[in-house]
Amino acid sequence: MGEKQHEDPTVTENSHHEMLTTLLGSKEAAQSSILYSYKHGFSGFAARLTESQAEMVAELPGVIRVIPNGIHKLHTTRSWDFLGLQSNSHLLSDCKMGEGTIIGVIDTGII
Repeated sequence: MGEKQHEDPTVTENSHHEMLTTLLGSKEAAQSSILYSYKHGFSGFAARLTESQAEMVAELPGVIRVIPNGIHKLHTTRSWDFLGLQSNSHLLSDCKMGEGTIIGVIDTGII
């Protein structure tokens, strides 16, 4: 939906519920369909919707884009082997237990 419209996160979340209430017909249905409200850096939400409901949301005023959730497969579940390391490696102690390391997290979405 773009930049946040309200400073108060509760007001932002309520606006998400109101938007879906008009589409789904009840506040209870809207609240149960929303999985997460993005309300701090920008305004948006993740919700369980049918394809036709998502198409209707895309047509609502203020909606910039509707992105369907995708499923991504892990490339490896055996990180030590993937990185060419032995499980008894002294890598952690050799690299000061990760001090100064930046870790990136990949959000694989909702399944």
